[in-house]
Parts: sequence; C-alpha cells; structure tokens
Amino acid sequence: MSRLTDIPAGWVPDLKRLGAFNFRRMDGGWWLLTNEWGRYLMLEEGEFRLFVEGKLGDGDALSRRLGEAGFLRDRMDFGALAKGWLARTDFQRHQGPTLHEFVTTMRCNLACRYCHSSVVDPSRTDTDMSLETAKKAVDFAFSTPSPNLAIEFQGGEPLLNWPVVRFVTQYARRRAEREKRRLMVSMVSNFVLLSDEKLDFLLENFVALCTSLDGPAAVHDRVRPLLGGGPSQARVLELLCRVQKRAAGDGTKSYYKPGALMTTTRHSFPHAEAIIDLYAELGIGSVFVRKLSPIGYAKRVWGEIGYEPAEFAEFYERCLDRVLEHNRKGTLLVERWAFTCLTKVLRNTDPGYMDLRSPTGAVLGCLAYNSDGRIFSSDEGRMADHAGDPLFEVGRVDGTWAAVLDHPTTGALVHASTLDNQPMCDHCAYKPWCGLCPVYNYEAQGNIFGRVPESGWCRTYMGVFDVLMRKLRDPEARKVFDSWLAAEDGRVAVKEGK
Repeated sequence: MSRLTDIPAGWVPDLKRLGAFNFRRMDGGWWLLTNEWGRYLMLEEGEFRLFVEGKLGDGDALSRRLGEAGFLRDRMDFGALAKGWLARTDFQRHQGPTLHEFVTTMRCNLACRYCHSSVVDPSRTDTDMSLETAKKAVDFAFSTPSPNLAIEFQGGEPLLNWPVVRFVTQYARRRAEREKRRLMVSMVSNFVLLSDEKLDFLLENFVALCTSLDGPAAVHDRVRPLLGGGPSQARVLELLCRVQKRAAGDGTKSYYKPGALMTTTRHSFPHAEAIIDLYAELGIGSVFVRKLSPIGYAKRVWGEIGYEPAEFAEFYERCLDRVLEHNRKGTLLVERWAFTCLTKVLRNTDPGYMDLRSPTGAVLGCLAYNSDGRIFSSDEGRMADHAGDPLFEVGRVDGTWAAVLDHPTTGALVHASTLDNQPMCDHCAYKPWCGLCPVYNYEAQGNIFGRVPESGWCRTYMGVFDVLMRKLRDPEARKVFDSWLAAEDGRVAVKEGK
C-alpha cells in the first residue's frame, strides 16, 4: 500500500511539505519509504508518523535523512537525485539490445519435467539452425547499434548443433574485432555432450559456460532425467568439475569461470540447505535460486511441480539464510537474485537483469533468434510460439532493426510493461526496483497487461523484496551484502583495466 488514504486513521498528512513517495508497512511494525529517485528509508512507527504529519525539527537527524533522500519538498538536492535516477534508468537511453539469444536447435538429450523450451527429440534435425540462418542472425545482431553485445547459445541443447556454435563464435568474434565492439559469448548447456575437443574450442574462444544444477541427485535427477530415463546429475558434476579445473589452469588468460543455475520446483522445497551446501562445496561462487514460471511445458505440468508465491518466498528465505551462513564462515557465495535486487537498492544502478526493468527488457534489451530465422521479443516469447502462439514474433533475420523497433508488438510490450501504466504498480513501494513480464502475464492470465493484484509474478517479487528488506535491517547480513557489491566493483575494475 502506498496511497495516503492507506495511512493509519487519525494521522493528518502535511501535504505542503511531503515529497512524492510510496510506502509499505512491514512485519514488525516498521515502514519502508521509497521514491522515484530510487532512494529508500526504513522508519520506525513513530518516525514515520512524524514524517507524514510534518512534525520534524529542522535540524534533527531524521529530517536530514529524509531531505537528503528526496522525501521533503523544501530540502531536495535535485542535482544529486537526478544523477542517481539517470544511473538507474540508463538502459532506457541505450541504442539497442545488448543480449542476443541464439536457439541453435530445439533438440535435447534430456527430458526435464519443467522445460520451458518445449524441446524435441534428438532425431529432429529439421529444428536445427542452418549456417546460412546463423550468419544472417549474427549480421542482424551487429546491425543493432549498441556498442556492447552478448551472444548466448540456447536450446534445446546447443551442443547438438556444434557446427553452428563454432561458426557463430568465430564469425561474431571477427566482426566485433573489425567494428571495435565489445562482445561476450556464452552458452547454457547441460554439459552431457561436452567432449574435450569442444571444451578446448570454447575455452580458447572465451565462451562463458553455464550448466543447470538443481541440487543433490535426489532433486536434480527427479526433474532433469536423461531422455529415455536415467540420472544425469553425476555426469553434470563430473563435467562441471572438469571445466572448472581447465578454466582455472591458466591464470594469465581471462577464461570465464563456469557457472550453474538451479530451477526451483515443488520437489526442491525439502532440500533448501542441501542445495546451497552443494553449490558452496563445488566452489562455483554463486547460486541463483530461480523461480519457475508457468510458461511452455511447465504450464502443462504446473499441478505437479508448481507452487504458490508464498511457498517460494519461504523457500527462498531458507536458501538465502544458508548462503549468509556460508559467507559468515568465510566462503564467498553470492545469491544472484539478491545481488541483482540489492544492486538496484543499495547502488541505485541497473544491473542488467531484464526482468527488473520498466519498460521490460524485451526487444529494447534482448532479442531471441529462433532456429528458423524468426526473431522474438525474448526467449520467453519464443517459448510461447513453440506452444502454438506466435504473438511475440517481431521480425526475421533478413529484416531490419528499424522494422523490429517499429513493430506493433514492440510498442505493445513497452506500454504493457511500463509500471506507471499499472495502477497497483504505480503506488507500490518496490516500484523503483521492479519490472513486469508481458509474456508471463499472457501465459498466466491471457493478457499482456495482466491483472497485477492477482499476479503470481507480482506476489513472488514482492515476497523476495520483503525478504531482502528484512535482511537489510540485520547488520551481519548487510555486511555480507556490501562485501558482494565490493567484490563486483573489484572484478569490473580489473576487467576494465582500472
């Protein structure tokens, strides 16, 4: 709640002095204040009432804090506030998408219970991207004006179409060098088909590698079995460790440290601590406790593996508590969702996570290239197409960036995902840091605008932000969070040669 009509009965707001703000009453009786500048304060009940009713002393500490953060009309430093707002919303002024997702094939050798991508049998080579289409896709990506590009191989399983992976990597590298543009290449793979020869090529060409690891075998093998049956976790762990060893073998080269992603299903809930412990033991350095969305095949089996937002929030907090425990014991382990949100909260900057943007990162921040050469607003939009609905197609690889930008679907997605256009989002305390996904709204509620008060997306993000706000009030947790951000600052400084 954030409307002045929602304040406790009997309070009389001082409308002449209050700056524009949103607020939320948190468990424990304290209040979270946020504003369009991206600033926030946590106030106790008595402090919040003094603020609302304008009963602050001009020289007291609370008045100074409120003024510096832009909550008092007569004390705003517009220069400083505007600078922070510009840093947080810089993506709105980017010249084009930075993330380009290449679906090299729809084939896969696993039969994951929740697979968003709705993959096909390995025999279906007709779903492979051709070399001709791959070249056009790279050319299209380089026709977009952003100076920084990231190509990510998706699937299916990208390794099943190795010739295209190899070609795109080499061709894109040559173009980036010739045009003086920054390029990052990455691959999301189950690693099962990763041979020494393929690994040599990927490391030599600085392709960042990431696999899926849902936790101990009892969890992972239940939802990510091999096609035809059989466990896959042991093979994934074997190859992940091999990639880690190879990537760390030459400290003079900028090999990317391999990563892993986990997807939360109902089967994950009893194993929160064991999942985090496995990531800590492997020394990966980070874990992303990802929610499951009812998109693609997962929508059809939601009754078996899905859950309510409140259930996920409880699981997420258990995972985060375990992550914090490992950090306090000296093991640097970053939870990526928390890191992304806290970058916005504590640094007032955009971390590049497409889901947490207003308007959405679809088209403006990323594009997905289907194996047949059609271009979609995002990978989620492509998944909707594979389930039979081409609504989120915005162009083809033999078209132009201008046509994609001017496509009616692009305009509709921007409009539907701008939080100012959503009545509930407009006065939510988490508005400065949040975002909407029109594809999720369409799949879950049949409308790209959705019905936010009933949205599982909204309730999930609200639950996660509630968890993070509570943790920020714990000095020990805050110390860990600050160490994550400081470590990232150091990594970026080294990468940029500062």
